[in-house]
Amino acid sequence: MKYFFTLLIIALMSINLNAQSVNDYKYVIVPEEFDFLKSPDQYQVNSLTKFLFNKYGFEAYLKRDEKPFDNLTDPCKILYADVKGRATFIKTTLEVVLKDCNDQVIFKTSEGTSKDKEYKRAYHNALREAFYDIEALQYSYNPAGEVQDSQNPQNSTAVSPDAIEVNKKPTQQPPVIKEEVVDTADSQNETSQPSATTITYTSEDGFYKVMQSGTTITFYDDTKKIGVATIGNPETFDITTTDFSGKAFFLEGRLVIQRKIKGIAGVVEMIFTKQ
Repeated sequence: MKYFFTLLIIALMSINLNAQSVNDYKYVIVPEEFDFLKSPDQYQVNSLTKFLFNKYGFEAYLKRDEKPFDNLTDPCKILYADVKGRATFIKTTLEVVLKDCNDQVIFKTSEGTSKDKEYKRAYHNALREAFYDIEALQYSYNPAGEVQDSQNPQNSTAVSPDAIEVNKKPTQQPPVIKEEVVDTADSQNETSQPSATTITYTSEDGFYKVMQSGTTITFYDDTKKIGVATIGNPETFDITTTDFSGKAFFLEGRLVIQRKIKGIAGVVEMIFTKQ
């Protein structure tokens, strides 16, 4: 019994150290393809991984993305993400691993699981469950470890908005970023079904839904209700959810939300289209 408690204390200390060390890193690189999948971004697992890292405060990029830190004086201030997975007839299991430039594990999540029989939904559900551990870290980049860009040290904390947009080269346009595009999420478990007078919008990344009934719009993250807003002025109105907040407006039949993300310059433009 004494040996068991000793191991438990060591394990807890190890978890605490990992949680602290993650804050020393600002950027996360997500590979184009994970070993357990058969093609790049199959089932859009890589895109979802990047999205979730950004959601919980990191600055994450797919390997193919243009990056603002190519000239870092210390490239070892970058974390490299990997997802380990296995799928059986009974369940799908995934875990997320973060390694440093020396291939040393900095943090590893517990396993997320799903018993869904449809592959894409199973992988997405298992990955979201694994990311509960990332969320629990309450990650906050430690500015004491700030590494400056060798070409522009005064702006080392700023991220080029155009560099974050996937599959697009940097331009001279104003700092507006569009989030990763992922197929529309399934809605079979939606807690609120649209009526005949309800208009349903889905974000381009497929992770958020909006249901508009009159001047009331309700936001959902997958099946979870995250906020309600009132359309006081259709030209622009404020929205606040548990996941994000910002200014919203309608444009050519689409709902556009411009929101700020911590650590990222400019605004992130979320586009919601009618289903």
